[in-house]
Amino acid sequence: MKEQLKAIFKNKKGMTGLVAGIVVLGTGGYVLSQPGTKPTSTPKVEQSTSSSSVDKEDELMKKAEKAVKLLEDNQVKENVSPAETAVKGLKAGDSKDKLTKRIDAVKVNMAKKEAEAELAKEAEAAVAKLEAEQVDGNIQPAQTATDKVVDKATKGKLQHRINLVKDAIAARAAQAVAQAKAEEEARAAAEAQAQQAAAQQQAQVQETPSYQAPAQAPAQTTGGDYTPPAQAPAQQPQQSLTQDQRQQQLNDADANFNNGTYDY
Repeated sequence: MKEQLKAIFKNKKGMTGLVAGIVVLGTGGYVLSQPGTKPTSTPKVEQSTSSSSVDKEDELMKKAEKAVKLLEDNQVKENVSPAETAVKGLKAGDSKDKLTKRIDAVKVNMAKKEAEAELAKEAEAAVAKLEAEQVDGNIQPAQTATDKVVDKATKGKLQHRINLVKDAIAARAAQAVAQAKAEEEARAAAEAQAQQAAAQQQAQVQETPSYQAPAQAPAQTTGGDYTPPAQAPAQQPQQSLTQDQRQQQLNDADANFNNGTYDY
């Protein structure tokens, strides 16, 4: 075997950078690549470890991408932490930076929506107060709060409710003015009527002649003393009749009636 190797190296002398021959030794499993160099072993274990690491990184990247996509599609607080945790487990690099920026963009948008929701909530409270207490002092606060609302549909509904209340307040004010005017006109008419009646009564009094009582004649006096007339004697009270006397009178009356004699 040694003689064969020597012959190979001798025949291939002068060739640089080329492999003269490959001899597989039955005991060591070495590969002879160049003359004068020590044989090296193939790093099979390291290749397997490197491949496993790449596969694991790919798996983490897929999970992170999925978590970030879920957060973008459903922007709620419950989805923020899983996405951040998944991205945090990735190795530093461009892919990780891009996913982090996507998470930050969603968080900014969520904060903006929360602020808009708070403004809409404040406007709703102000408009509800205006509807419950329909006075001029509540119109401006409701209008100012509504002007800050970002969502056009919500803003339009709130503005419509404000306009309805403003119309109602204006209608009541106009009605109050009309009622006050009517009451004033009625009062003026009543006063004019009373004055006219008083004037007519005064005119009638002036046209009626005044009544003068006749003069009383002086009392005549006589030379003699005055003697008052004698009083009539008092009549004796009629005695009450007995039962027999009354019956007798009834019998006499019946007899006179039958005989044609009437005693009045």
